[in-house]
Order: sequence, then C-alpha cells, then structure tokens
Amino acid sequence: MLAANLNYNEYKYTVANENLAYVRNVMDSLYGGSDPYPAGVVDSIYYDTLDRRFYFQALNGEAQKRKFRIRGYGDGSFVQLHLKDKDIFTVIKRKQRIARLSVTHNQAPEWEQIKPEGQTTEFLAIQALAEQYGRLVPAIRVRYQRYRYRIYDYRMTLDTNIEVMGFSNPWDFRLNFAVLPHHVLEIKTVDPRPHLPLLGLIRLPQISFSKFLLGLNLLGSGEISGF
Repeated sequence: MLAANLNYNEYKYTVANENLAYVRNVMDSLYGGSDPYPAGVVDSIYYDTLDRRFYFQALNGEAQKRKFRIRGYGDGSFVQLHLKDKDIFTVIKRKQRIARLSVTHNQAPEWEQIKPEGQTTEFLAIQALAEQYGRLVPAIRVRYQRYRYRIYDYRMTLDTNIEVMGFSNPWDFRLNFAVLPHHVLEIKTVDPRPHLPLLGLIRLPQISFSKFLLGLNLLGSGEISGF
C-alpha cells in the first residue's frame, strides 16, 4: 500500500504556451534529474455527487474543497484511489492502491467498481467519507504529461498538454474533448510559502483553480443524463 496521509501546502502557477520552453529549461537547469521519476503521463478520473457538490465547491472558491479520483500512469488503466482535501493552500491527501480498472467504450468505472488491493485501512477511510455524499458518479477524465523535480522538502511538477474528456455516463457535455489553453506549475512544500530561486527567474501568475474545474468548464458540463 502507498503512504497513508500526505500533508503539505500547494501553490499553482499558469504557464502560457509561449513560456513553456523557457520554464522547462529553467527547471531542468536548476533541478534536472532530482526526482526518481522525472517524467510521465498522469491520467485521472474525478468523481462528483449527483448535484455536483465538488464542482460547485471549486466554482464558488470555497476555502475547503474535496476531490475523489482514481489515477493511472499512461497505460490506460487506473491503479490508485485518492482523496484530496484542500483548505486554501493546505492539502491532506489519502492514497490507496486499487485493483486495476479501465475505461470501456467511453464508460468510466462506476464508484462501486473500485476495490482495494492489499491492506485496506486507507480504502475504508476514504469510502467512509465518500458515503457521506450519497452516490458518486464519474465527472471528468484529466490526462497530461508531468515533469517532476525535487529539492529539500519541495516537490515541483510541471504539467503540460493537459487534456480533458467527458464520458457517456452520466453527464451531458457540449464537447467530449478539450485541451487546456495553458500548462500548470505546481509547488508542494510544508513551508507556509514557497521560497525558491526558481520564482525569481520565472514570473508566473498564481492561480487557485484546479484542472478539474477548468476542464469541466471547457467541456461545458450540462445536466446529468438518465436521472
């Protein structure tokens, strides 16, 4: 099983297309080779309630936000369950390895299909919290190329070519596929504010919106079908 609780502060910055090459060069020059998994695809399916509670938490800019998702790493399958709680910048994340799942005929795995693999303490904790909200349904798939860097307790990720996809179950979308118009640099640290030479070399606008929210807005999520 993966590590249980991860607590940290998270800061996000927009990287415009025209600045991506420069930002990557700066990151590679300062921190290249610092992470044991320097690059790879990240592929996530997010779940929401029937009344889109987690979407509206993000849309309304609520201080406390919660997300449930499953995650894979580029082979089309999903092998981890995540619960992510965020209070302004502070993040608490729970993880659990799960039995492998996949998307079939544009149908995302239903929440009830998610089963733990190995020790189940974290899985039971996540499921207990999920049960507070009633039924969870697949909301959106988010996939991107991630570049990873580390220094001291800082973990930095540059997420590029961020693609979002809707499903035939159970949401109606105006679009089935879209690409975010920018990339995202994320800095995770236990420090209350990031203090890195990097931020003096690249001036990037800080954002609070998640890929989950931006993706749903791009796809133009409409009414839930079949309910």
